[in-house]
Amino acid sequence: MSDDRGTLRVVAWNDLFPWLALLRAFRLAIQARILALGALAVVLTVVGWWGIGQMFSASGNEQLVQWIGAYGHWPRGDDSEPGASVEEMKRAPLGMAGPADTIFEPPRFAARADVPVLSAWFNVTGPFRQLFEPGLTFVGLAFLLACALWVDLVWAFFGGVITRLIALQVTRHERGSLRAAVRYVLRRYQAYFTAPLFPLFGMLLFVAPLAIVGLVGRSGGVGLAALALLWPAFLVAGLVVTIFLVGLIFGWPLMWPTISAEGTDSFDALSRSYSYVYQRPLHYLWFITLACLLGALGWLFVQYFAATVIYMTAWSVSWGSGAEVFDVATTAGQIRGFWLGLVQAVVAGFAYTFFFSAATITYFLLRYEVDGTETDEVFVDAGSEKFGLPAVAPDAAGVPTVVDDESSENELSTEGASDSVS
Repeated sequence: MSDDRGTLRVVAWNDLFPWLALLRAFRLAIQARILALGALAVVLTVVGWWGIGQMFSASGNEQLVQWIGAYGHWPRGDDSEPGASVEEMKRAPLGMAGPADTIFEPPRFAARADVPVLSAWFNVTGPFRQLFEPGLTFVGLAFLLACALWVDLVWAFFGGVITRLIALQVTRHERGSLRAAVRYVLRRYQAYFTAPLFPLFGMLLFVAPLAIVGLVGRSGGVGLAALALLWPAFLVAGLVVTIFLVGLIFGWPLMWPTISAEGTDSFDALSRSYSYVYQRPLHYLWFITLACLLGALGWLFVQYFAATVIYMTAWSVSWGSGAEVFDVATTAGQIRGFWLGLVQAVVAGFAYTFFFSAATITYFLLRYEVDGTETDEVFVDAGSEKFGLPAVAPDAAGVPTVVDDESSENELSTEGASDSVS
């Protein structure tokens, strides 16, 4: 009779420490198609902001000078925050695209490592946060609103596709179809777009009456006294607005993963995100802290790797051409700068792909903590997503072939049906 009944054979580390799932975020974020989606979204965001800045540049408003320079700047590897000074936005990131003397610097770690989770959050929310700055002019308000709506339009789609692909891989451990993910997001694009906006409308419903009543204060002493008496009611309204604002600040990264995982609408995404933030704040804070740490390490690797690629390319070519080919003042130098700019976009895109990967995994962890739903459950449209072994059908020569495309599969099945009938 065996006497090893008390011997521990296997430790289910993921059950003991569910947050270990966040270790997968980096591997998921550096997939080629995920990075391509993030880079394309970064470029579209900056191009759109640049176009909006051109429309407002003729206004002569000094308040917009800094914003136009910041929001319309080409994506840098360091992902400087929109709204920062123009000089800060224009600083050349170490080892990335720049003049010839920068290209030939040996790659080394930057003194200050940016955190993808934080930098992506600050960049996406930049125009929204600046809407709350005091002293906004109507022109500045219109500019920020245009930038905010543009970033929501772009990332509602790309963020939705990224989180959908990540959700399928986290739950089913299989690569979902990019085409199916795009169709999934397009069918629910309105929910993705409106989910982060609803809390802003809710805050507006409380702020607008306060602003109207506040006009009484312009009448002088009597009006100011009336406002002072009404101040407790204003504080209650301010409390409600703060609850909306805090839930939005921390909850919006969970909204798009909610729609991607549950196939639901914007109201359910809003409800779940606020519920998870307020019911499990310490868990959420721990997940954010761990994601920031892992993201910083991954960010160092991506920057160092990209800098090494650029340096080794320039070093290899310079053996035959000399350093003159890297003169940025020439047409050839500008073309080279374009390709290096694409590398910058991919590196900048990593900050966002890691952000949405970590946000999706965090959503599943919080959903398990609050609702008790297992982390391997995800919504799948009937007939739209296919998992398991691929379909096999005979080709024209009768050789069994894996059918990758839906249309090809339908074609082959139609041919098979017609052959059987004949």
